[in-house]
Amino acid sequence: MKLKEGSYENIITNELQQDMNLATDNGLVCRKEDIDDAEAPSMLTEHISKLIHNRLTADDLTSEERTDFVNRLIDFLEEDAEEKIADEKQMLTAVVSKQKEATLRATKTEIIRPLTGFRTSSLFTGGNSDIPLNSEILRDIQSADRIYLIVSFLKLSGVNLVFDELKKFCSHPDHKLQIITTTYCGATEAKAVERLASLPNTEIRISYNSTVERLHAKSYIFERNSGFSTAFIGSSNLSKSAQTDGLEWNIRVTNVENPHIIKTALATFNLYWNSSNFEDFRIGGIEKLHKELAIERQPKEMHIGLLTKYAILPHQKMILDKLAVERDNGIKRNLIVAATGTGKTVISAFDYKNFQTQHPNKSKLLFVAHRQEILKQALYTYRSVLRDANFGDIWVGSQKPCNGIDHLFVSVQTFNSRFEEIFSMLPDDYYQYIVIDECHHSVADSYRQILSHFSPKLLIGLTATPERMDGESLLPDFCGMISAEIRLPDALSAGLLTPFQYLCISDNTDLTDEDLMLGNKYIATKLTEKLCNLERVGLIIDKLRYYLPDETRCKTLGFCSTKEHARYMSEQFRNYGLRADYLTSDKGDEREILNKKLAKGEINYLFVVDIFNEGVDIPEVDTVLFLRPTESLTIFLQQLGRGLRLSPGKQLLTVFDFVAQLNKKYDFTSRFRSLMVRQDKSVIDQVKNGFTLLPQGCAIHMEEKAQQYVLDNIKAAIYNKRRLIQELRTYAPVPTLKEFIDNNGQDVRLIYKNGCWTSLKQEAGLCTYKEDENTRRYEKGLSNLTHINSVTYLRFILRTIDNLNSLSFEGENDNTFATMLYYTLYIDKIGKTGFRTREEAISTLRDYPLFVKEIRELCEYLLSQISNKTFAVGEGMPSMLEQYGCYTREEVFTIFGRQTIDKRMQGSVAGVFKIEELNTELFFVTLNKSEKDFSPTTQYNDYVVSEKQFHWQSQNTDSHQHSGSRFVNQQKNKKKFLLFVREYKRDGFGNTCPFYCFGLVDYISSRGDKPMSIDWRMHHDILPQFVKIG
Repeated sequence: MKLKEGSYENIITNELQQDMNLATDNGLVCRKEDIDDAEAPSMLTEHISKLIHNRLTADDLTSEERTDFVNRLIDFLEEDAEEKIADEKQMLTAVVSKQKEATLRATKTEIIRPLTGFRTSSLFTGGNSDIPLNSEILRDIQSADRIYLIVSFLKLSGVNLVFDELKKFCSHPDHKLQIITTTYCGATEAKAVERLASLPNTEIRISYNSTVERLHAKSYIFERNSGFSTAFIGSSNLSKSAQTDGLEWNIRVTNVENPHIIKTALATFNLYWNSSNFEDFRIGGIEKLHKELAIERQPKEMHIGLLTKYAILPHQKMILDKLAVERDNGIKRNLIVAATGTGKTVISAFDYKNFQTQHPNKSKLLFVAHRQEILKQALYTYRSVLRDANFGDIWVGSQKPCNGIDHLFVSVQTFNSRFEEIFSMLPDDYYQYIVIDECHHSVADSYRQILSHFSPKLLIGLTATPERMDGESLLPDFCGMISAEIRLPDALSAGLLTPFQYLCISDNTDLTDEDLMLGNKYIATKLTEKLCNLERVGLIIDKLRYYLPDETRCKTLGFCSTKEHARYMSEQFRNYGLRADYLTSDKGDEREILNKKLAKGEINYLFVVDIFNEGVDIPEVDTVLFLRPTESLTIFLQQLGRGLRLSPGKQLLTVFDFVAQLNKKYDFTSRFRSLMVRQDKSVIDQVKNGFTLLPQGCAIHMEEKAQQYVLDNIKAAIYNKRRLIQELRTYAPVPTLKEFIDNNGQDVRLIYKNGCWTSLKQEAGLCTYKEDENTRRYEKGLSNLTHINSVTYLRFILRTIDNLNSLSFEGENDNTFATMLYYTLYIDKIGKTGFRTREEAISTLRDYPLFVKEIRELCEYLLSQISNKTFAVGEGMPSMLEQYGCYTREEVFTIFGRQTIDKRMQGSVAGVFKIEELNTELFFVTLNKSEKDFSPTTQYNDYVVSEKQFHWQSQNTDSHQHSGSRFVNQQKNKKKFLLFVREYKRDGFGNTCPFYCFGLVDYISSRGDKPMSIDWRMHHDILPQFVKIG
């Protein structure tokens, strides 16, 4: 390793002594001192631990080899001679230039080092006996090469304390200072930002959007070329009071003792820095900062100003990608389902922008909604996205369009009242793009004229529910399907909704009686009889008093089983002295009055029954009561969504779910899974372990008895093989694979965890086939099709099974696909399956028509589920390899010719695989290397920095001077590096996860050795589902 100038705390090994000799030969001076006897044991342990860790994490070691290595190590410890401790038993403390060494000697001074050193972490508590936090930060500045500050706000008093030292630091041409801060609450002082921005080699990025995310982090990171990086993480902003006076707690972590924390801090800073939520201060300058701070310091009324600058969020881009795939498949009527407030209108605006770009002269727009407020907000959104303040006109009530009707935002009432006079005169293709917002309102007469008169190129339906208000489905108007849904966890992670704390309260009410049920649903009237009792009301009141800061100041919606239940709860709450009312269809004329009363806090509790009929939409709601079991996941999410709307001053939604003893037919699984970020993981494990997979800022707390009720219920309702078979037996006629999946809301992988679709049907008595060696292979192998997202490959399979009597594979693509299909069906190489040729093996399918039918149904289902376009990677790569394609490692090797019909790739393969003839290396990356949900030591080895950048850690043997030079010198050696990424090793169904092809990457920068940490620039944007929101 070439030694760089900087501070060190390395034990001098034989290898390091050689490096020090080389540094001396190059005109540097290596300073050293004796190792303290008291510190020697820990330093020696750290040294040998690193050597052992590097050996055990080698990619080429099997589990058995690792065990053998440890056993041999226990017997006798050996290592390379160059890693043995040198005879002097000294410690390297610094490498400096001869000029600096001469200055140090002449002035009889020493290099300023932090008093707490570079190896051991320390806690600063602001007590009188502590080293002052500010003085230690000043010492860290003097030895750093790069500094990263992330603070909620900057004060001039704090900047003054460090400015002189930062000025010296920034004067060095190779140094870099990066700062992230916010305008939240107007606490940052503009002069503090301006003074820091005046320093050379300094960049500042600011979050001006305090409504979406609030940055509370305070961290001071000091990165050093020597590897001895440090960071302060804690409670202190950059202000004098926080740095010197306050009782602030901050921990100073070192890269020697806590490398995973330093790595996480640097990676998270990098994510924020590259996030669109943080804007370069130089773009808007001091004028924008003054303006934004003034807005933040104003009372929080709605601010009317310039057009909002919208950045497309990852989950919204996923929807746009899905819509593009749908249209490629001929589906031009698209229904988008998502909770209110999750950005459906923004998505439609970006989609229209894309349409307008593709059809500049044929892009007339009709946007229809039932309320004036929706139309005004929609017009503002479209103008903002299109960056055109003059776009479109509103026509509602007395407000008429001024510039024609080519881009019209109209109320459904106005449309119907002016239909004969105006709209009936227009040709059916006058509007090429039509949006119907809140389209669950589309009952027979009000919206029907729009749908029947016009035939647009694209019809978009935006709704929070796929059911219409008249109880009928919306799907027939939209090609029988939902084109895209915004998942609740995605919207919460994006900051589009209010975080929740979900309280499962133990309720002794016994609802297990079969007489309360009709089929799989509770009978509402009988349920009401059980739920309306004073003991239960007393429990509810007690829990509100216990968990809420003030039960008399909340704004609460309570969801009841019947009108009588709602009326009863309202009366009982008033008996307890609480301001409560109820809203049912019988009180329709009071709807707006009651909504406004709850929003203003004039009442604190509003009890309702059917959210669809009652039109409850109150963003100020901060508490939700689930007072009855809700079987429908759609209704549950709608009810929960009523409390998730963002509202000024609202920090949190508190949810009370009163969990009674329920009938075993009731299933909690779907409701809790819908709240999890990773929905393929076990809900039972999450209930037991305290829900570690919720969106940021959200929490679920279960009282002890409630937790047991939930666990017992979920265990009884688990979809194991036996239950799948029982469900299948209830169908007549036999369903298709898609029908069964859609009706039961299950993941296709659940079916293939239990064999295959045909084998399940046979066990359910719905079909029969003779079992033999081939059927056993198909039962096992067909699950390997479930990950495919390539339209080209799926259509190849469909063509193949349609021509089993005359198979002929021509061209490189078809031959490669045929080999991939062969291994899917038969798993082993041709010599072990009894077939003479690949064609013979595949054509044998014609003797198994039930399995051919299954393959057809599975491929058609997979085609309907594709959510992003794939296309050839190109640039000299095999023509069938697709950007964003999803592949097993074996399929990748088949594409590159390493796995053939006669040769199967088996055993462990390193994370880097070389394709010499193409001067290409394949990187196989697993982001979460541990089987656990969280692993601090491996979490940020490899990660997505932004949609255009990926951070990768090389193999442990790579260094800049040797094997790693091939990365650094990419422009010279013309090497190509191809990235394949998966999030986990295994999914929640026990399957080995496939890899997504992220495509070709170009070298940006790197640091460190053995391993190297490298940043790569993507040739194509990373898939949005992999991009974290900073």
